[in-house]
Amino acid sequence: MLVSRLVLALIIMVGLVGCAGQAPPVRTNSGAHPPQLADVIPPDQPFQRHMVDLDGLHLSVLEAGTGDPIIFVHGVVTTSNIFPKYVGAYSPEFRGIAVDLRGYGDSEKPETGYSIPQFSNDLIKLADVLQIKKAVWVGVSMGGMILQRLALDHPERVRALVLVSTTDGPMILDKDIPTIGAPRDYREVSKSMIVESFPTGTLPKTYQPLLERIPTWNGTVIREALTSMSQFRVQGQLTRIHVPTLIMVGAKDDVATPAIAKGIQAQISGSQLVEFKTGHFMMAEDPDQFRAVLGEFLKGLPQ
Repeated sequence: MLVSRLVLALIIMVGLVGCAGQAPPVRTNSGAHPPQLADVIPPDQPFQRHMVDLDGLHLSVLEAGTGDPIIFVHGVVTTSNIFPKYVGAYSPEFRGIAVDLRGYGDSEKPETGYSIPQFSNDLIKLADVLQIKKAVWVGVSMGGMILQRLALDHPERVRALVLVSTTDGPMILDKDIPTIGAPRDYREVSKSMIVESFPTGTLPKTYQPLLERIPTWNGTVIREALTSMSQFRVQGQLTRIHVPTLIMVGAKDDVATPAIAKGIQAQISGSQLVEFKTGHFMMAEDPDQFRAVLGEFLKGLPQ
């Protein structure tokens, strides 16, 4: 009897030690969010979505992979869910981090603060909390505007810069911004912006995932963000950026045009420009080329 008890105790102790030595399970898509907020993550890519506290403001962050940090920043009518194919694509060299800006996706939605300077400040705080001193930053549309501001204000925090479908001056996406929310429904305004960003004839399935994210923001968020975008001006200042920079533009983009992209390239010494045969959202229209172009740029970065 005594021997049996000793054997049983030994088995329990071994089991406990084994469990303590195991890494915690990677949080997956199932059950992490309600279905309407589900993340579209390739099944072969482990990932984590978690909340990060920035002095009381909680931002939702999607992470995958290991290595040096690369932080993805979305635009005015998208969320971090435009990046799932890329977050873990460059591991083990790069750890991908995609953030829902304040007001978007699963992040908190304070009453105000949806401006390019505030978004930039939030990103620096996020990097601080994640203990990231310097990162590769990838920004799409408004995200690219935010990162231009960030690179100018905090050059010491930027290892490299990727500016996608963006401008160095005002981006006007709506002609009557103050009426968004009342009397105009922000959801209809957002839907129109998304659909009109794709070339005529684009299959709805290409942009449907973007439309499904519209309920994750609100009228105040998009109204204030669009106002800030309409007042954005950094032309002539980008000569102060001296890090490796990649600029991506869609040949059919009539907002962030190839001409604007070439103007940005002319200001940033040594910057690269790649033109896609797409509209505004080349990561949705041509994800394979987007992944390859970004990958080649990352491979060429100095260590």
